[in-house]
Amino acid sequence: MSQLSFKGHTVVVTGAGGGLGKTYSLLFASRGANVVVNDFNAAAAQKVVDQIVQAGGKAVVNTSSVTDGAAVIQSALDAFGGVTILINNAGILRDKGFKNMSDKEWDQITEVHLKGAFACTKAAWPHFRKQKFGRVINTASAAGLYGNFGQANYSAAKMALVGFTKTLAREGAKYGIRSSVIAPIAASPMTETIMPPEMLANLSPEYVAPFVAALCHPDGPDASGKIFEVGAGFIAEIRWERSHGTVFKTDASFTPSAVKEKWSQIVDFTKPDYPRDVTDVDSKGKLEQAAKLPSNKQSSPEVRFDGQTVIITGAGAGLGRAYAHMYGRLGANVVVNDVSEKGANAVAAEVVKAGGKAAAAICSAEDGEAIVKVALEKFGGVHVLIANAGILRDKSFAAMTEQEWDAVVAVHLRGTYKCAKAVWPHFQNQKYGRIVTTCSQVGIYGNFGQANYSTAKAGITGLTRTLAIEGKKYNILANVIAPSAGTAMTSTIWPQEMVDAFKPDFIAPLVGYLSSADNTETSGDLFEVLGGWAAQTRWQRAGGHGFPTNRPFTPEEAIAKWGVFTNFDDGRATHPSSTQEALQQMIENFSNKGDVKAKL
Repeated sequence: MSQLSFKGHTVVVTGAGGGLGKTYSLLFASRGANVVVNDFNAAAAQKVVDQIVQAGGKAVVNTSSVTDGAAVIQSALDAFGGVTILINNAGILRDKGFKNMSDKEWDQITEVHLKGAFACTKAAWPHFRKQKFGRVINTASAAGLYGNFGQANYSAAKMALVGFTKTLAREGAKYGIRSSVIAPIAASPMTETIMPPEMLANLSPEYVAPFVAALCHPDGPDASGKIFEVGAGFIAEIRWERSHGTVFKTDASFTPSAVKEKWSQIVDFTKPDYPRDVTDVDSKGKLEQAAKLPSNKQSSPEVRFDGQTVIITGAGAGLGRAYAHMYGRLGANVVVNDVSEKGANAVAAEVVKAGGKAAAAICSAEDGEAIVKVALEKFGGVHVLIANAGILRDKSFAAMTEQEWDAVVAVHLRGTYKCAKAVWPHFQNQKYGRIVTTCSQVGIYGNFGQANYSTAKAGITGLTRTLAIEGKKYNILANVIAPSAGTAMTSTIWPQEMVDAFKPDFIAPLVGYLSSADNTETSGDLFEVLGGWAAQTRWQRAGGHGFPTNRPFTPEEAIAKWGVFTNFDDGRATHPSSTQEALQQMIENFSNKGDVKAKL
């Protein structure tokens, strides 16, 4: 294969003053690209530019914050007259145990990682569309995919970028814009704070950069919407794998006890699917199947919540209302949170009228402390959090405003964080707690016109996985569901007959079981649920390929091995479920010292 040239291309690399960003910049420049080296550290960025220019390349410094994406991209237009490739690489760490994490530490991470990626991509997007070509590389991390202790903020932001990428891939397809996401492990000023030196020695950024160049080249393989783990010369694609799941009769016998009875079927991966789209499930077929089944068998004793207090956010209507009624029937004290005073009070009154106990907490889900205060004042404690509140601000990415982005991320992602944060010390002290958060199939697979929503929803999955890890020793279990149901939110985008058929009541039983004391093991997991059907969704990783670690591989070598690290069918695929497991294959590749002279 002839050497891939980037002559005529302009590459913007954020966070390029050191680590991966610097390595990307040097590699692209050495292949003929014009490079914008963005970093808030002007001296570090200037050093990289000087190195490029001394080697005969072309580069300029940009010191804008990534949240000012317009200024970042303007540098490319001013210096080189265009932009063709954007690498969203800038990042910071603010690691803290969840109990001690400050709102500022949460906000700083989402600001740089998420808002920065949004702002830079948004500014480049019209240019990409106009020229019918563009490449976007977003940077996730193993912590985002699997969760990681002390990194709730970081894992939320990094997983959010997976959802963002999947929607960008859909919206960019007809304009020749490809978006991919990588979860790299590489030595950098950031990883130096958390990894031992002997590990870092094997994790040179030079074992990541050639792969990124291969993804960005016009003649490179189409990896749009795909996710790759890469580090120490090892590369593998990961994708979603879904259990066959099971279907329940959608009548009064569909209860948390029925879910407990058939739990092993929900998590059975013997006949899995590999969905790529929200439509990759026969939802109407599942609903029809559910209607024909005999009544559901119940586990004994019954799953109940006597004496427990359950907080449900966004409970003034839709899913939250269905949950409130279920918990009320099963003996719980229910805190009905909603921004709508009318909605919250009405649902609380309905629960009480039906013989249950309930109180309204009227405020935004972002005011987690106020919601918990209602639980403590009215019922003396809190045991379960159902983070359900959400809004839609659907717009194509080209037309989406900053406000529409911010509002959705704030309510879904920050609201979930704030409520989890508020219940956490109580859960820790009593050595018991159950959290169920709300993703969406859009957060898993992406969807046209929902970049903000898919980003926020994916972020909730990353956050939940870290909560599961940090909560384990305190008997705090956290899981995430991706429900599809007819609600006020979906009625804006679904036909009426679907809204009527897919009742919120068909989601509640799974939530009930996951949030009960009967669930003693399942934590950090993701479940898709609709119309009486429930299934688990997890990562599957291709066997991958390890290049020798005594010399960096080339972009051409990466393309030549493409079929290997995207092959899920050769019997080598794995299912990593933690950062440690994910790193294992990379660490095993440290000892791979191939023939130094061997070249393609």
